[in-house]
Amino acid sequence: MSAFDRDRQGPGPFWFRYQWQFQSRAASLLLFGAVLLFLSYMFVALLAKDTYHAYRLANDGRLVTGTLTKKVLHRARNNGTADTSYEVNYRFDTLDGRKVDGSDTVDPDTWERLADRGPVEVQYAASDPTINRIGTTTGVSLIGSTALALASALGLLGAMLAVKGLLALRASPESGSSGAPDSHAMAARGWTTAVGSPLLQFQVRVNPLIIIGSILLVCGVTFLLLNLLFARQERLFHAEGIRATALVLTKSSHVVYNQQNRLSETKYDVGYRFKTQDGESVQGSDEVDWNTWKSIRERDPIQIVYLLDRPARNRLAATDPGPEPWVANVLGGALAAGGTLLLGYGIFDATRKHRRNRIK
Repeated sequence: MSAFDRDRQGPGPFWFRYQWQFQSRAASLLLFGAVLLFLSYMFVALLAKDTYHAYRLANDGRLVTGTLTKKVLHRARNNGTADTSYEVNYRFDTLDGRKVDGSDTVDPDTWERLADRGPVEVQYAASDPTINRIGTTTGVSLIGSTALALASALGLLGAMLAVKGLLALRASPESGSSGAPDSHAMAARGWTTAVGSPLLQFQVRVNPLIIIGSILLVCGVTFLLLNLLFARQERLFHAEGIRATALVLTKSSHVVYNQQNRLSETKYDVGYRFKTQDGESVQGSDEVDWNTWKSIRERDPIQIVYLLDRPARNRLAATDPGPEPWVANVLGGALAAGGTLLLGYGIFDATRKHRRNRIK
C-alpha cells in the first residue's frame, strides 16, 4: 500500500480525518459583507430613535411643569411574551400655549415617587413637542452615540465588502467563453470540494476518544467549579441568612439557546426591593421556575433571604435548592473522572498506534 493510500484511509478504524476547503475570495467578501450589513442594521434600528430623541432634547429642549394624568402598570403576561413595565401619562403646555399629551416609561422608583394628578417636570423639543420625556436629559449618551457610530461604520464596511465581492463574482471566469474549467466556476460560488490549490486548507487527524474525553473533562470541571461556588453560597444563606419581606417590582423572561442540544429554553426572573435591618433599600432579582413565576404578581409582598454583611447577595426564600447542589457536584465529578479516563486511554492508544506505524 502506498503512502498516499495509507494517508487517505488513516492509520486505523478509530481515526477520522476532517478537511475543509474555502476557495473563493469573492464569495467570502460577499458573505462577510452581508453579515456586517445585517448586524449594522440591527444595531442602528435599536439605537437610532433613542439617540435622535436625546439629541433633539439636548439641543432644542424646553423644560416645563406638566400634570400627571395616569399611572399604568403593565404586568408581565403569563405566557412570558412581555415583561413588566411602568408607564406614566401626562399633559403639559408648551411655551407658545399648545397643549400636548405625552407618555414615558420609567423605572419603578420614579413610578412610585410620582403622585397621581400631581405636578411633573417634562422636557420637550421646541420644534417638535411630540418628542418629550419625564425629567431632564444631560445630552446624548456617550455610549449610545459611540455604539451608533460604530454600527454605521460597520454597515459602511459591510457595504464595501459586499460590493467588492459582487464585482469580483461578475468578473470571474464562470460566465463567458474563456474556456475556464468547471472547478473554477464552482470555486467562484464559495465553499466547494473542487480539487485545485485552495486558499485555505487544513487537515485534522484525532482519535475520537481524545475529543470525547477532553469535552467531558472540560464540562465536568466547569460544572463542578460552578456548583461548588453555588453550594458555598447556599451554606452561607442557611447559616447567616436573614429573612425579609420584599416588594415585587418586575417579572421578566428571556430565551436561552443551548448549543449542545440545539434547543431553546425560557428563563424566568423576578425583580424585587427590600429593606435591610439597617434600613438600607436594596434591589435584587432571582431566577424561578414557570409555576412560581406565574403565581407571583407585581406589587405584592414576597419573602426573601439576604446576607447581613452583604445584602446584595439575596434570593427568594421559596427557591431553596435543598440537596440539589450536592447532586450536581457528584455529577460534575463523575463527568470529570470519565473524561480523564477517556482522554488518558485515547492518548495511550494514539501513542501505541503511532509507534506501531513507525515500526512498519
